[in-house]
Amino acid sequence: MRLEPTSPDDFLTLRRLFDEPSFHGWGAPGRVSDELIHAKYLGARLPDVECYLVLVDEEAVGLVQLHTTGGDDPGIDLILTPAAQGHGTGRRVVEAMIRRARERNIDRLTVDPDAGNEDGVRFWRAVGFQPRATVTDDVGREPSVLMTRDVEPAGNEAAGRSDALTPASHTSRRQGPAAPIGVDADGIANTGH
Repeated sequence: MRLEPTSPDDFLTLRRLFDEPSFHGWGAPGRVSDELIHAKYLGARLPDVECYLVLVDEEAVGLVQLHTTGGDDPGIDLILTPAAQGHGTGRRVVEAMIRRARERNIDRLTVDPDAGNEDGVRFWRAVGFQPRATVTDDVGREPSVLMTRDVEPAGNEAAGRSDALTPASHTSRRQGPAAPIGVDADGIANTGH
C-alpha cells in the first residue's frame, strides 16, 4: 500500500473512484460532479487540504485527505472501495496520516463518520478515535459522530522500533514532484520514489 499525492493528472482515476456506488454521497450529496473533483481533490486546496490516492498493487482503491481548515481540529477523511476493506489497508492509511499529522505539528485529529455507518464508527474506534458528540445540525448531511484522537509525540508510537520513518512533505506537482507515502509490511510509513 502507498499513498500518492493527487494532482490534476489524476482526474480520470478520481472520476472512476467517485463513480463507484460506495463513493456516492461522499464529499457531496449524490454523484460528485467533475467540477467538484477538480475543486476539492486534485491539489487546489494545498496546503490546507492534502489529498492522497490510496494505491494497492498500483491500483487506486481509495482516497484520504488530511485537512487543517474547518471545524475545531484538523482531521482525516478516508474512503476505500469495498474490495479494499477488511485487509488492513485502512489501518495502514491512518497510521501514515498520523505520522503526517505529527510532521505538521498537529496534536489532535478528528473524523466524522455518519452515525448510521456502524462499520465506519467501529473502524475509527479500532484505530484509536473516541466519540465526542453526535452532530445533527450539519445542513444536507446525515447525523455524524464527531470522534477525536490525540497524535502521540514522535517516539511513543514506535517504541522499540528502529524502522519508523516519517513521510515526505506533500507538495503540489506544480511545485515539483512529491514523494509518495508508503507503508511497509509492519505498517510503518516510509517514503519512496
